Amino acid sequence: MSSPNFTQQLMNCRLSIPMGFKKRKNITHRGEEYLSRQGLDQLDPPRVTIESLPIDILLDVFYFYKRGPYGYSPHRWHILVHVCRRWRYAVFEFPHRLDLYLECTANTRVRRTLDVWPSLPIIVRDTWTRKWPALFGNNIIAALERHDRICEIELYHLPCPLLEQFSRAMQVPFPALTLLKLDLADKSVPALVVPDTFLGESAPRLQRLTLSGIPFPTLPKVLQSSHDLVEIRLTRIPNTGYVSPKSMATALSAVAKLEVLEIGFESPASHSNRHALPSTRIVFPSLTQLGFHGDSEYFEDLVARIDTPSIRLVKTEFFNQLIFYIPQFLQFVGRTKSLESFKQADLIFDKGVVKIHHYDRLGPSTGREPASEAYVHIHILCDALDWQVSGLAQICAELSMFLSNVERCNVEWTQSWTVPREDMDPSHIQWLELFRPFTSVKSLKISSGLEELIAPALHELTGDRVVEVLPVLRTLSFSRLNYEPKSPNPFEPFFTARKLSNYPVGLKDLTDPSLQSKPQRQSSDDSSDPTHSSQTPLRVGHRRSNAVDLSNAIFQLSTTHFSDCASVAGNWATWPFKF
Repeated sequence: MSSPNFTQQLMNCRLSIPMGFKKRKNITHRGEEYLSRQGLDQLDPPRVTIESLPIDILLDVFYFYKRGPYGYSPHRWHILVHVCRRWRYAVFEFPHRLDLYLECTANTRVRRTLDVWPSLPIIVRDTWTRKWPALFGNNIIAALERHDRICEIELYHLPCPLLEQFSRAMQVPFPALTLLKLDLADKSVPALVVPDTFLGESAPRLQRLTLSGIPFPTLPKVLQSSHDLVEIRLTRIPNTGYVSPKSMATALSAVAKLEVLEIGFESPASHSNRHALPSTRIVFPSLTQLGFHGDSEYFEDLVARIDTPSIRLVKTEFFNQLIFYIPQFLQFVGRTKSLESFKQADLIFDKGVVKIHHYDRLGPSTGREPASEAYVHIHILCDALDWQVSGLAQICAELSMFLSNVERCNVEWTQSWTVPREDMDPSHIQWLELFRPFTSVKSLKISSGLEELIAPALHELTGDRVVEVLPVLRTLSFSRLNYEPKSPNPFEPFFTARKLSNYPVGLKDLTDPSLQSKPQRQSSDDSSDPTHSSQTPLRVGHRRSNAVDLSNAIFQLSTTHFSDCASVAGNWATWPFKF
């Protein structure tokens, strides 16, 4: 029970409710109406005790207290119900108003303590650790037995034996479940296939589903009963959990509200067997994000069966292969208006992966990622630089119809990636083929480490070939990995050839100290970036909401006078009381 000293101080706490209380939209009106009824709407209203506050205002105070001055804590509201009967009534009479729930972890003694509290929603959340293997399984399984009250399940880094125990406990319907995240830790051990009766084949309120490393071939049956799903993430799918593109698209057709879809396979063996393409495609009107990790053939088969008119982000990660042929992806982008025009492309060479990022608008001149409304990210998993350039050149050639609108191109090399010199030998033809689709690029930026590889390729563009690649280029910015004063400009021959052919290009050596300008005012490009606003940040007014002040006061008093209860705050079941 709470300390009498604390209760007495809290009940004697006095406050005045200002007329300008605007932290929440519906609080200001109630506060002003209350003051008017009490005759306190004067310039200097008298103070009132906290006992005289109506329940609505008291709940607003509890709302801010529950959020806390130092971030959200799932157990902070437990202190409120031990202050007095009125506070206990306010909290438990309106649990949805305060978004109350009980959190069960591996340390929660579920069987002994869960019945002490009212029938609030339950969240099962924890990460498996070797410290408490038996305790983890027993307490989590005990919590899963309350399947009719569980609203969220988040279990990470699970070993296969434990996943098998949980799957047996989850073969019943979960009518209140809205979020399910399961992550399998063991990659070397053959994964357990989720049984057909998982979730009792019924989770009608499920909204977010994430399975990592867990084969779930009977997923289509679950999707047929989960019409409210807005997010599906199936990552690291092993071969035993393979679902064909045709079956996947058909199953997803029942989820009309889907907004986020991510599919990822663990190995290239999970490839698609070609099926005859349907005459009509399945439309996902709400899908805004599409992610894929696996073989390009599977992705081709999948996007050929769907239409996504509201898509804003497409992120693919292909396993390396000799030839990339993606005509269906080209048609998919072509029939999606939000993806049909790109203004900027970033070519990024990294350790083990090469990336091309497309944006529908130009970013700031400082090189930060633009605040675009549409993105297309394509990654290829490969190590050798010549393979990276070859694969990326094929992808760009396939998407040349859309890359012809790109005006700015940035070629980047991750400095943490140190590749032996003998491996950095893409041919000049490969580099030229990579830049060939960018027929409208006016600004090209090359990061340090690549200038010595790209410059010799551009030197071959002489005579009649001078505008064969990058015909409208106006500015070429570059950095040097090892800058030395008076060292020759690696792009000087290219600069001279363009100038003599009446197609001049401006060169800018970003590592030359003589070209480093002093800090200037923000450019017009930066003004569109919401993270770099030139406006002065708004200052918080001197008069703060009393609800926030009171919630902070409750927090301070609780930490001072509940020091003897702090040790049991984490184990909330040790706080018995009567209703």
